[in-house]
Amino acid sequence: MRVMTKWALLFGLSALSLWAVAQAPTVTAELYPWIADNGVAVWQELYEPRRTDLFQPSAAFPDPLSIVNVGVRAIVPANPDPVTIPNAARPQVSADGRWLVYYQADTTPPPPTAQVYVRDLTDPNATPKRISYKNWSDADGDGVRDGAPTPSEIAILPAISGSGRIVAFLSRDPDLNDPQGDGNGPSAQAPPLGRWLIYIHDRDADGNGTLDEAKVGGTTTRFLPDQTGNTPLFVTLTEVRLSLDQTGRSLAFSTWTGTQWQLWFVPDVQNPSPQQIATSSSPFSIPSVAGSRLAFTASGPFQFAWSAQPSPPGIYVVDTNTNQTVAIQTNGVNGAPALSRDGTLLAFHSTMTGFRVNGGQWQPLPNKRNAVDDVFVFDLTGLPVWSTLVLRQANPAQFPPYAPCVNPALPSSSANLIAFQEIVNGVSRVRVVNLPNTVLR
Repeated sequence: MRVMTKWALLFGLSALSLWAVAQAPTVTAELYPWIADNGVAVWQELYEPRRTDLFQPSAAFPDPLSIVNVGVRAIVPANPDPVTIPNAARPQVSADGRWLVYYQADTTPPPPTAQVYVRDLTDPNATPKRISYKNWSDADGDGVRDGAPTPSEIAILPAISGSGRIVAFLSRDPDLNDPQGDGNGPSAQAPPLGRWLIYIHDRDADGNGTLDEAKVGGTTTRFLPDQTGNTPLFVTLTEVRLSLDQTGRSLAFSTWTGTQWQLWFVPDVQNPSPQQIATSSSPFSIPSVAGSRLAFTASGPFQFAWSAQPSPPGIYVVDTNTNQTVAIQTNGVNGAPALSRDGTLLAFHSTMTGFRVNGGQWQPLPNKRNAVDDVFVFDLTGLPVWSTLVLRQANPAQFPPYAPCVNPALPSSSANLIAFQEIVNGVSRVRVVNLPNTVLR
């Protein structure tokens, strides 16, 4: 990854068009959008009953969407009587928009728990498949799982790979470990009080191209080991969010140990060997991963594992193969870095009115409102290519100057799409915007 030295802001673009606005009139807080390459977007509602919402673009939808077509609370968009998933959270979709993953709270019977589910969005009759399960058997020896396996004690915060094959999630249950896919464990070491295990669920462990198989060896669930390779890498729940790349091989997450923040990267979940990338006394953001590239925000000075010198706060993209970095410092507060699935684009939100890259000259942002979050997209080969400043200038009625735009999500760069959260008068909505081809490529 080469160092970026020359920058030009492309804020005067008039060809950019808003092609979809996903807003439910009764929603007060839509959070954490996630977007597929075909434009399928999912998000979570903050307040009870939390649920996973899905919006699927269509040529039949007007531009902009009328009120009857927005905020579609549907898991199966082709179903005329959509099914709502209550108490569901942290949804993600595979790159092709087919596989949806989420976790769902279950309050009956007590005590309350939660499970991780995957659903096929292309099948109107598909039912959610629980993948956080344990204690199953093949008593008759026919190579097919007998009966329904036991749900986990608790499983939350899933992430899905671009292909939909790999799902990672957090659990406190040591009995989910099933490395051979035969239901026989062995159980992992139980986590200490307040700690969690990270599980890697392979939906095609036998490699035959069929997902969600019930046969022995068809799927596996393995805990992520620490650097010794034997003991689970126990993590605290605070700020732990999992990020899988397009292939499902790379995994990244941040965690708080009680004394420091740590940033971790796993190059290959099939042969896991966690690498500690950086440490800090200040929080790291939820990282985003694309192959060997890792994007994160550091809110304070931090230390790369391979460097003797501390690094200043900012937004970073590091190539874990070469340790080369792109460092963006700003004069504002930054968050939610997101890489495109191919690792060529970086999006984040910031209150900045100026920035610099790799210690270069400070670049002022024209017409930027101080202390208001905007979403920025940078081409990591050389240019910042887009910002919600364009939308504010082109349509201040829909994008008021003081309405924060935060939490961006990117598909593959070739899809020319971005999703983000906009907050207007305390009401949050998810926006999906089409970036013109002339801008990105």
